[in-house]
Amino acid sequence: LQEREATVTSLQAVLDLTVRHGGTQEYRQEVIAIERPDLIRLESIGWGGFTSLVVLSDGRRVVAHALLQNIFVEGSATPDNVAAVTGFRVAPAHLVRLLLGLPPLSIQVEKTELYGPDDDHAYLLREQESSFTQRLWLSDDDLSLLRGELYDRTSLRLRFRYSPAGHGLRSLLLEEPLKQMAVEVSYRSYNLNLELPRELFRIPQPAQGAQVVNLDTGLAPLLRFP
Repeated sequence: LQEREATVTSLQAVLDLTVRHGGTQEYRQEVIAIERPDLIRLESIGWGGFTSLVVLSDGRRVVAHALLQNIFVEGSATPDNVAAVTGFRVAPAHLVRLLLGLPPLSIQVEKTELYGPDDDHAYLLREQESSFTQRLWLSDDDLSLLRGELYDRTSLRLRFRYSPAGHGLRSLLLEEPLKQMAVEVSYRSYNLNLELPRELFRIPQPAQGAQVVNLDTGLAPLLRFP
């Protein structure tokens, strides 16, 4: 896993998403640019190829601009605020790593406690300076990452699973157990390890006339986030 981590730093891609929630199924397309450790730009593409929603994080702040409603959402890049704009209660760095095919928590020998494998053939990895813990299942053949779970203390925040692909990045299934939501991510096209312009991740000012919502006050907008 550490060898894999050393080979991927950034990603620019077009994603096909299948979102399942409450007995419904919806298809979406997103254009993304991400860079380790925690830079994110997600653009949801609507009818006619127009961008309907932009989500940005520079690791410290997270914002979302719903262009059609002209609603601008902003707040600290906490897991709760990330959940408000993506549907997943994780840190920006966790999401970046998962989309790069990596486990959500970095594996650093000097900062990570490792246990296992347990009776379920899973390895437990805990960061010494974090409330997050991950369980990982690895392939017996080449020790590649198959699936995993991310916990915040004792609360299960996320399940994830990688599926084989014909070539390149594997498809990714993300499951949010509390909301019983699942998102299947397929990579329509992508480029790895590009030098991405800093402007892509610059937090913008609200558009003129936009309704501004401060997520740090506990408010959540009624937008079509996953």
